[in-house]
Amino acid sequence: MSALTRRDFLTAAAVGAAGTLPATSNASPTERSGSGSDYDVIVIGGGFCGITAARECRRRGYRTLVLEARDRLGGRTFTVDFDGQRVDLGGTWVHWSQPHVWTEIRRSRLPLIESVGSTAERLIVHTSTHDIVTASSSKVGARLERAIASYMGDSRSALPLPHDPFGSDEYRKLDGISSAERLASVKGLDAFYRDLVDAYFAGQGHNYTDQFAWLEMVRWYCLPGHNMLDMDDMSGRYHFRDGTGALLKFILDEGKPEVRLSTPVQQVAEERERVTLATKGGEQLAARVVISTVPLNVLKDIDWHPQLPEGKLQASRATHAGRGTKVLIVAEGDYGSLSGAAPSHNALNSLQTEAVVGGNTYLVGFGPDPQLLDVNDTAAVQSALRLFLPEAKVIRALGYQWTRDPYAQGTWCTLRPHMWSASLRDLQQPSARIVFASADWANGYRGFIDGAIEQGLEAGRRVASVLG
Repeated sequence: MSALTRRDFLTAAAVGAAGTLPATSNASPTERSGSGSDYDVIVIGGGFCGITAARECRRRGYRTLVLEARDRLGGRTFTVDFDGQRVDLGGTWVHWSQPHVWTEIRRSRLPLIESVGSTAERLIVHTSTHDIVTASSSKVGARLERAIASYMGDSRSALPLPHDPFGSDEYRKLDGISSAERLASVKGLDAFYRDLVDAYFAGQGHNYTDQFAWLEMVRWYCLPGHNMLDMDDMSGRYHFRDGTGALLKFILDEGKPEVRLSTPVQQVAEERERVTLATKGGEQLAARVVISTVPLNVLKDIDWHPQLPEGKLQASRATHAGRGTKVLIVAEGDYGSLSGAAPSHNALNSLQTEAVVGGNTYLVGFGPDPQLLDVNDTAAVQSALRLFLPEAKVIRALGYQWTRDPYAQGTWCTLRPHMWSASLRDLQQPSARIVFASADWANGYRGFIDGAIEQGLEAGRRVASVLG
C-alpha cells in the first residue's frame, strides 16, 4: 500500500481532531475588561496547559480568550481516527503517580485501557551486532532491573524531592552528564544488557542518548517510585480509551473560555497596565495579563517587547532534546503481544503491541531521529519493523513529524546536559503581566500531560495574584 501523502495525512488528522474539540466554546457573556483591555486574560496556546489555565481563570471570573495557532486544540497531544481506532499521535499514557492528570481522570471518569504489549512476555531485541534475539521478559527482567538500577545510581540522594527540581543542590553535581556517558560508566554489563538499557533510554529520552541529560532519566525513575516496573507502567501502559482529546474536551467544557483557532501570535508587548498582542493575521488584542504556553523551542520565534530575558532565549535557541519519532503501525497477521528494543542508532528503539484487531496487529514504535524514519512512508516503516519481525508486512503506518511543526519544533521535553542548572529557573520566571507556563519546565512530570496541567494550575494562581 502506498504511503499517505502529507496533504492526505493533514486532512485526515484535521477531520479526526475537529470531531472532538470545537473551534470555539460557549463562553458565558461578560462585560468588557477595564484598563483599555479587550480581555482580563489572553492565553497563547490551546494545549493541556493553556486549556487548564483558561479554565482556572474562568473559575475566578476573568474574561478569558485562548489563541491557538493551529486549526485544532491539543498542542503536542493529538487524537485522530486511524484505521477505525482512536489513536494519539502525541501524548498518550497516564498513571496514578501523576497527581494532576490523575485528579482530572477521577473527576471526569473517563475510561482507561491498557496497551497489551506493555506487559508482553515476548521480548524481541535487535542487538548492536544486528542479531535478532527473542527472549522472555520475565527471565531477563530481574537482571535488566538491576542494570537500570546501576545506571540510576543513588536516585534518592540525587533527587530527594522529585516534584521539587530545586529541593536540593545535588542536581548541580550531576546535570552535565549525558545518558550515554552514564551508561558507559556502568561496569559489569554484557553487550546484550547494555543494548537493552541503551534502547530503553533512547525511547524515553526520544533522541540519541548522548543528546539528553542522564538526570532527566533519573527524574523519570524517581517520580513514580524509584523502580523500573513503575517507570514502565507510568510511561507506556495505561491510556484513554477515547484518546487524550477526551480529557482535553472535559477541561475545555468546564472552563468555557472563548477560543480562536488558526490565530498564531506574532508579537507580544508588555505595558504598565496591560499586554498587547499582534496576530499574524494583523489583529491587535489587549489583556490585563497574558499567559504564554508557547513551548521552549518556539519562544525565540515570537517578537517580545521588552525582549525576553537572555536565559529564556538561550534555552529556546539551544532547544530541548526531544525530537524523535512515534509511529502507529498496522501489520498484516496476528503477532500477538510483544515488545521490542534496539539500541539508539536504529530507526526504532522501542516497539510494543497495542492491540490485535481483525487478525492484524496494531503496534506503536519510537525512534530517535526523524532523519532515520519517515513515519508516513509505509515502505520505510516496514523496513524499520523488520528490525524485529523480518517477515512483517506493513499495511498502514501513520505518524506526525513534530519537528516540522512550527508551533512545536520537537516532541516531549527532555533537557540537554547542563540545561537544568542553566535554564530551568529562568524558564519558569514570570514578568509583571506575562505568565510563562509549559510542560517543558514543569516541576514534576516535565514533558508529560501531568506537567502541562501542573503548569496550567500554577498559571491560574499567578494570574489571580496579579488581578486579585
